[in-house]
Amino acid sequence: MTLQDHLYSELKTDVLVIGGGGAALRAALAADERGAEVLVAVKGRAAKSGASYYSVAEVGIYNVPDGAVDPDDSPDVYLQDILDGALGMADPRLSTVLVNNAEQSMKYLEKLGVKYERENDRYLAFQGCFSSKPRSHVIKDHFKPIVKALGEEATRRKIRVENRLMITNLIVRSGKCYGAYAIDQEGNSVVIRAKATILGVGGASQLFEKNLYPGDITGDGYAMAYRAGAQLVNMEFMQAGISVTSPFINLFASYMWQGYPNLTNRNGDSFIEKNLENDITLDDVLNTKARHFPFSTRDISRYIEISVQKEINRGNGTENNGVYLDYRDSHFESILENKKSDIGKMWPIAYEWYEKRNIDLYKDKIEIACSAHAINGGLRISEKAQSNIQGLFAAGEVAGGPHGADRLGGNMSVTCQVFGKIAGESAAEYAKDYTDDKLADLYQEERVYLHQFQGKGSLTPGDLKKRLQRASDRHLLIIRHEEGLRRYINEVKDIRDLLTNEARIKDRHDLQRALELSNLLDVGEVMATAALLRKESRGSHYREDFPQLDQSWNKNIILDNTKPDGYVLKKLEEL
Repeated sequence: MTLQDHLYSELKTDVLVIGGGGAALRAALAADERGAEVLVAVKGRAAKSGASYYSVAEVGIYNVPDGAVDPDDSPDVYLQDILDGALGMADPRLSTVLVNNAEQSMKYLEKLGVKYERENDRYLAFQGCFSSKPRSHVIKDHFKPIVKALGEEATRRKIRVENRLMITNLIVRSGKCYGAYAIDQEGNSVVIRAKATILGVGGASQLFEKNLYPGDITGDGYAMAYRAGAQLVNMEFMQAGISVTSPFINLFASYMWQGYPNLTNRNGDSFIEKNLENDITLDDVLNTKARHFPFSTRDISRYIEISVQKEINRGNGTENNGVYLDYRDSHFESILENKKSDIGKMWPIAYEWYEKRNIDLYKDKIEIACSAHAINGGLRISEKAQSNIQGLFAAGEVAGGPHGADRLGGNMSVTCQVFGKIAGESAAEYAKDYTDDKLADLYQEERVYLHQFQGKGSLTPGDLKKRLQRASDRHLLIIRHEEGLRRYINEVKDIRDLLTNEARIKDRHDLQRALELSNLLDVGEVMATAALLRKESRGSHYREDFPQLDQSWNKNIILDNTKPDGYVLKKLEEL
């Protein structure tokens, strides 16, 4: 592809919102309510792309401490659950903001038409992962209803949206953000001058072959912000867990383990038991796994994901690199009769969801594997959702701090809404006091950046992405150790070299895929670096060579490419 240096245009706005999902759209609405001119730039289509729109479960859950099921629940109890789950890695200031604004965020969505399921005269809610109270409110069809409602409201208000506009880099000078660079549908370059910029682009789970995210979630926010000097925190902590991988992709909910399913490899052999230690039984492991979806080293449920990943790494997986799960001969009718149990409440919804996809859970096998989900870390932000770069704000999965080593199930959805609103309001206020520094020749540095993606080799960006994903699954997804992480970082460097020297970039589609792959390579290296530094196992981070939690590691790893070592360590009281 020949770079058209002379083909670029400029856009201007008060607040630039990057992303088109739940966090980004909530931010856009909040900034608009504060009187700012808003431009939403979306790589795909607003309210039709991104992680919030991508349904990978029969329901979405949304944590609110309103006492709908247990009157003893409260924001204080909710906060303690978050901090307990975080294992010392969450910023209490941000977690406090989250719990105090959760109920208000739900009421806002209800006003826009989002329906939360009810049981008789009260909300239907169950006890989510790592929670002590049943506060996970249920939304059918995952989070599509939230994105749909926010998108319709943005359309009603005539907020400007630019679809198919991929943001490539942030415009940052002397620690201040002035907007962003982009490429449009034809591959032409665009400069967006903005008084304030909000990142709401989600995570980076496309780094992994097995993942629960759509193809457009490629770490763009982490990568461009990190390149510009933004600090990233908690990047070694990522939610991963068991998912259905065939015949369709679906998160395997924690309550489903209460049915005591069978797990077998490609040969029909059970394999979990051979990895168990110290008189631990399989039933003990399954009962513990029923408490939370994500992989965590905090309890014996870890043997599920570790065993599954090891079996696949040994070559005993299915053709789809999974293992089999079924409920045949699992007699759990008495459990289903208990309507107070989570599986008793949720099985009818789950069974109907699977049945619509031609799976009878009582009779059929499904294939499962360990899949990447949400990253618990991201840009280090303040209570106002501002990063360490002036004028750059972040909300949703791209922002770090409200969560830690483990994250409560149902917390990412509410975090998107609470901090989306705060980011929008903060950006609008910041824009009011903005001083235009009259920056000239903004496009020159972007011209240099894009020029590296002009390859005329034989490898496609898709080929290289698959190679990266396979390496990520093996060395970064569940089982980590020093040798594997170092091998992974070297693999990242090799793929980066191939991308710039051997890749074939013939059109705008290839260019976008190359830019996305470059972002994934940046994020993979960042995550592996953090994982290599943390010589312990804590929550979602498992080091096979350091399998125990080490209290001397009660500190956050803050990655910062402006520092001599590339990172700083801070204890909670130093944040």
